[in-house]
Order: sequence, then structure tokens, then C-alpha cells
Amino acid sequence: MVPDNAKTIPVIDFRRRSMVLQWHAPGGTWTACDTPPPLVHGVALIRVSQPNICVYGHAGRLRLQVGSNQFALSENSPRISCTRGVGSFGFRRHFTVDSSTGSVLYSYSYWTNQRHDFFRWLATKAEDPDWRVTSGRQWSEGLTAEALRSG
Repeated sequence: MVPDNAKTIPVIDFRRRSMVLQWHAPGGTWTACDTPPPLVHGVALIRVSQPNICVYGHAGRLRLQVGSNQFALSENSPRISCTRGVGSFGFRRHFTVDSSTGSVLYSYSYWTNQRHDFFRWLATKAEDPDWRVTSGRQWSEGLTAEALRSG
């Protein structure tokens, strides 16, 4: 289990099937693991020109982190969505994280040129309040990288 004062959390890389990272929560940065740990606690999307994003389990709940900004994911809040852009034949998408009061916490528009779309994956999973609760508990305790990838 990740301790309450965790600053470094082992997570899988969303794009690289065999890569495990050490996620540095205070700054939203990462380092590669030389020796992958037996259990991981989340999934990270590493990007060169945008803030890194990570979803991980901590203290029984899921947390979403964009750069250094962290958001606790409860059953229905914040609201996470990924919509297709109008007039782009579905190739442009808009990902948003809205607070329970409706204010935008994070917004990102992008072209979909990849087979595996982290933002669509996250928005689809996060629609299910049971997934948020169950994953928060399981990911906090830790799963093997293979088990987390298959879920």
C-alpha cells in the first residue's frame, strides 16, 4: 500500500507496454524504474510539450494529476469528458475535467492520430462511479503491471 505521505508512486506508462515509472507527485514528473517493483498504483501519460498526467490510487481513492495539480476523484466528481470536435470527422477531440460547481479544472484539445487514446480511455472509465471506487481501492493496495493493464 502507498503510504499517506507518498511522494513517489510506481505506475505504468500508458503508451509503452513494458515500462514502469516512478511518478513524483509533488511536481508531476517521473523517472524510469531500473528494476520494476512487483506492484504498481496507477497509469501515467508522459508528454514532451504538455504537462504529464497520471491517475493513481492513494489512501483508497483515485487521484488525477495534471502537472503539479492534483484532483481527488470521488464517485461522480470531478466530471471527466472527452468529446469529438465538430467538423473534424472525429479526428479532433476535446478533453475536460470540470469541478462539481462547473468550473473547468483542465481542458485540452488534440488530434487523434493514435490507436490508444489515453484521454478517451480515462473519460470512458471515469463515467462509471463503481470503477472510480473499486479502482481507488485496488490501485491503492497495488496491482501487478499486467493486472492493471488488463483492467
